[in-house]
Amino acid sequence: MTNGAYLRYPHLFGDLVTFVADDDVWLAPLAGGRAWRFTADRVPVSHPRFSPDGSRIAWTSAKEGAPEVFAAELDGPEGERLTHWGVAMTGTRGWTDDGDVLAVSSTGEGSRSRTWAYAVPLDGGPADRLPYGWVSEAAVSGAKVATVSSVWREPSQWKRYRGGTAAKIWVDAEGEGEFARLFADSRAQHWAVNWVGDRLVFLSDEDGTGNLYSSLPDGSDLRRHTTHDQFYARHATTDGQRVIYSHAGDLWLLESLDAEPYKLEVKLGGPRPGRARRPAPTRVGAFSPDASGRASAVEIRGTAHWVTHRDGPAGALRGEPGVWVRLPRA
Repeated sequence: MTNGAYLRYPHLFGDLVTFVADDDVWLAPLAGGRAWRFTADRVPVSHPRFSPDGSRIAWTSAKEGAPEVFAAELDGPEGERLTHWGVAMTGTRGWTDDGDVLAVSSTGEGSRSRTWAYAVPLDGGPADRLPYGWVSEAAVSGAKVATVSSVWREPSQWKRYRGGTAAKIWVDAEGEGEFARLFADSRAQHWAVNWVGDRLVFLSDEDGTGNLYSSLPDGSDLRRHTTHDQFYARHATTDGQRVIYSHAGDLWLLESLDAEPYKLEVKLGGPRPGRARRPAPTRVGAFSPDASGRASAVEIRGTAHWVTHRDGPAGALRGEPGVWVRLPRA
C-alpha cells in the first residue's frame, strides 16, 4: 500500500486521477506525487467519476444518511446532492453522453438486489430509468451498451464464488435493446465493464484471482492484461483509452491495452484519521472477565489488553500492525 493508505475506486481524466481514501474523495497528479482532498466530509464515499469534459466529479456519499449521488465542479463550491432515494444499494457508475450522471439503485423495488440504471440530471430533476433491466453496472459508448447482472456484493469480496448469482456480462452491441450474455459457458465472475474503443474491458476471476481482461463485443479475441496472483484487481475504470484499477490498496495504470500495467506513486497529504488518538473507552469491543472478577481481557480497536477493574496497571496482550484481534477470553 502506498504510504500506508488504502486507495480505491480510481478514475482518470487528462493528467489527474481521482480516488477514495480515508472516507473522502481525493485528487492527485497521474504522474504521481502528493494528493489533495476533493471532499472533507469524513464519511463513507465511493465511485468518483470525472464528467466527460473533466469539469465535474460525481460520486456516492453517505454524508446525509443513506448513500446518495453527489456532484461538484472541480474548482467550484461544495457538491450538491442529486438523489433522495434513501436505499443502501445506490451507486454512481459514470456519465451519459447527454451529461447526466449514470447511477444504479434499488429505489422503489421490493428487494435490494433489484438495482436499475438511471440517468440523473444535474439540475436536481427526476432521474430517468434506463431500459437495461436489473443491473449492478452499465457502460455506454455510443450505441453500444454493456451491463453486469445485479449482484449482492462486489466480486472481490466474494472470491471465487461460482454460484448462480455470480456477476455476468450482457452486451447490446448494436444499440437495438437486445442483450446477449458473454462467456455463458464460464462459471467465473465477470464485472467492472468498460469500453476502450471497440473492445470491452472487464475484470474476471476465471483463473482464480481477479485480473483485467478484454474482448470484442461478442466475447471473442479474449485477452488477459494483468497477472496478479495474490490479491484481486478491483474497481477498473477507463477514460476510453487508458485503464486504471486498484490492487492491494495501490493504483495501477495501463496506458493502452498493449501496454504493461504499472503502479502509481501517490502520497496522501494532510492529517490522516488513522493516525489520530482514539479514546479507548469509546472503542471497546468484546471483553471477558476472569474468574476472580478483578480483571478482564478486553478488545480495543483490534488489540487485546488485560485491564484491572479497580486499580493496578493495564497491559497490552497483543497489538500488532496488520493483525486484528477479536473475541479475547480470560
